[in-house]
Amino acid sequence: MTSDQQRIDSFRQAAGRFASGVTVVTTALDGHLYGITATSFVSLSLNPLLVTVSINSHSPILEEIRASGVFAINVLSRHQQDVSACFARRGRGRSKERFDEVETHTEATGAPVVTGALSWFDCTVHTMLGGGDHIILVGEVVSAGGGTGQPLLYWSGEYRELDTAEEAEADIGRIADSLSIQLHLHGMRTEQLLEAQHAVEPAAAALAARAAADDQIAQLRALVEESEKHVHDASRYNPLSLEFHARLGLLSGNPAIAASVGALNRPRESVYAVHTNAERATRAVDAHRRILQAIEDRDEDAARRLMTEHLGVVAQGMPC
Repeated sequence: MTSDQQRIDSFRQAAGRFASGVTVVTTALDGHLYGITATSFVSLSLNPLLVTVSINSHSPILEEIRASGVFAINVLSRHQQDVSACFARRGRGRSKERFDEVETHTEATGAPVVTGALSWFDCTVHTMLGGGDHIILVGEVVSAGGGTGQPLLYWSGEYRELDTAEEAEADIGRIADSLSIQLHLHGMRTEQLLEAQHAVEPAAAALAARAAADDQIAQLRALVEESEKHVHDASRYNPLSLEFHARLGLLSGNPAIAASVGALNRPRESVYAVHTNAERATRAVDAHRRILQAIEDRDEDAARRLMTEHLGVVAQGMPC
C-alpha cells in the first residue's frame, strides 16, 4: 500500500468518526425533481441567512441546481432511513413531477421539501465554490421550518440514533415536579415524607444494585466524591446529597420509583438547608459510600439495608 493510499484510508477512518446528521438535497427544474443524500450540511451565517452542503463534483444534480437557482436541504428524522437510502441509490434521485417512494411538498422556491423531515431549509443559490473533488453549495435561506423528534445520524459507516436516556430522564423529572406540587397542595407532613422515603428509597437502592450499568455507577461515585469536598458548605453540599438520592431512583430502572424519589426530594431541600452541619454531612457521605459499595458489589440486600439505616439516621435529625 502506498503512503498516499495510507493517508487517504486514515483520513476516511478519522472522518468517519465524526457523527453527522443526514440530509437530502433537492431541486426542481422543468417539471422534474432531483434529490441526493448528503451528510455535509453546515449552518454558515445569520446575516445573511446562509447554509452550506458539499456535493460530489460529478453529481448531475449540480447542473440542475445551477439551472434552477434553487434547492432545499432536508434534515432527516431517525425514522427516515428509507428516505436516505432511496436518494443514496444511483439513478433514484430523478423523477417527473413527483418522487415515487418519497412524499414531498413545496414551500417558497418550488424545490421539493421532504414531508416529515425533522427540519428543512428552502434556499436560493448564493454561491457554488470548488473544493477538491466536491462543490461547496452555499444557499441563502428563503424559508425554513420543521417538526419535533430526533435526528437520523451517520457514524462510522452506519446509521445511528441518539441515546434516549436523557430524554427519558427529562420526562421523569417533569413527572416528579408535577407529583411534588400535588403532594405540597395536599399538605404532606414531614413524618409522611419520611414514611414514603422509607418505603421507596431502599427499593430504589436494591434495584440499582441489580440493574445499574458500570458507567452509571462510576457517575454516582463521582457525585459522592464531589459532595465530600463540600461537607463544610451546606449550600453546596445539600444539592449534591439530594442528587445522590435522585440518581439512585433513576438507576433503579423503574420510572415510577424514579419519579417518586425525585418528588420526595423536592420538599427535603428546605428542611436540609436548616438542619445540615459538617458533622451530619460527613456521616451522610459515609453512608452514601457504603450504599455505593453495596451497589458496586451487586448486593441488593445490603443496598436495601444500608439505605434503610441511612434514612433512619437522617430522620433523627428532622423534627416532625
